[in-house]
Amino acid sequence: MEDMNENVFEENKESHEYINQPNGQKGPRNKWNKNTIFKFIVSVLLVVSLACNGFLMYKVLGTSSSTNGSTTNAKVQTINYDVKTDLTDVIKKAKESTVGVAVYQNNKLSGSGSGVVYKIDGKTVYVITNHHVIDSAQSIEVIYSNGESVKAELVGSDQYGDIAVLKMNVNFDVTAFKTGDSDLLDSGEPVIAVGSPLGIEYAGTVTQGIVSAAKRTVSVDLNGDGKEDWDMNVIQTDAAINPGNSGGALINAVGELVGITSMKYSSEEVEGMGFALPINDAIKLVEEIISSGKVNRPTLGISGLSLDGYSSYELYMYRIQTNLNKGIYVASVQSGSAASSAGIQAGDVITKFDGEEIQSYKDFLTKLYSKNPGDTVKLTINHNGSTSDVNVKLGSS
Repeated sequence: MEDMNENVFEENKESHEYINQPNGQKGPRNKWNKNTIFKFIVSVLLVVSLACNGFLMYKVLGTSSSTNGSTTNAKVQTINYDVKTDLTDVIKKAKESTVGVAVYQNNKLSGSGSGVVYKIDGKTVYVITNHHVIDSAQSIEVIYSNGESVKAELVGSDQYGDIAVLKMNVNFDVTAFKTGDSDLLDSGEPVIAVGSPLGIEYAGTVTQGIVSAAKRTVSVDLNGDGKEDWDMNVIQTDAAINPGNSGGALINAVGELVGITSMKYSSEEVEGMGFALPINDAIKLVEEIISSGKVNRPTLGISGLSLDGYSSYELYMYRIQTNLNKGIYVASVQSGSAASSAGIQAGDVITKFDGEEIQSYKDFLTKLYSKNPGDTVKLTINHNGSTSDVNVKLGSS
């Protein structure tokens, strides 16, 4: 028995350690519970992890095998990338409503420009273009986007507004532009120009830019004497505008007609400065031309020149006897005109208009055309060195 107890004691020594018990006696503390619980938890977690991984592997491999093994249910999808946008649709419609304008003299092509379809009345189509496009034309043809060429009649034009209206009958479908509000344009707003730069062969050319300035005043020479004699209100844009674009469309991003392209600065030092007539201004003139065949502007009934543009030597050569260097020299007076009725004579100098000094011929025209036919204005006249005021009831062009 002692041997057995000693053996048992030896075995217990290997699995127990002795610590002081509360009663002061030494006794064993069993380590099995703590270690076993820890190992058990680790083992369970390991088994669960392996089981989850195995299940996921099965699902992946099983799905892959099923897909590879069966081709009858496989579907191939073709992805198409459509480069067309709302903008291309807008441009397509704008091109259909923009026309080419061919001008003939002596049955020969003498020039070309662009135009826009403004109004359709039954089979009658009204087209807007620039005055300078059709000036001196003996006959005019309008070329539509479908290639049809139609002889056009000039309804009327206005040099100062640079607007002309054509009309013709057509036997095919034509769509007019929807007009926008040019007063709502802002700098930086995208715009598109459509026209026929450099000739009808480039009809339907599209250029894009922004509104550089929504309201700009540009001085122009209308009579070709090298002196600026009229101020035009225009939209400035950096959309490319070239010879032949004149009379074409300037549209906003939704395809509304907001301007009639008119001119550009042409210089090696200048790029991206094109101009268009605001559609709000143009429509007023167009409607007047359609209703009466012309724009009724106030008239004075004189021919004259501005003294500010001539030296004393030039005045002597033209036999203009005056010591004044500002004002409008009256070269001739039309019989029965407003000026004639007011007693204005050739050789007189108009120095003031409604109390304001006249600085140039451009200044004089601006003041005159701010009035309406039938308005009465006060002119200050220098006659043989003496000055007097006269009231003049303006006539109509």
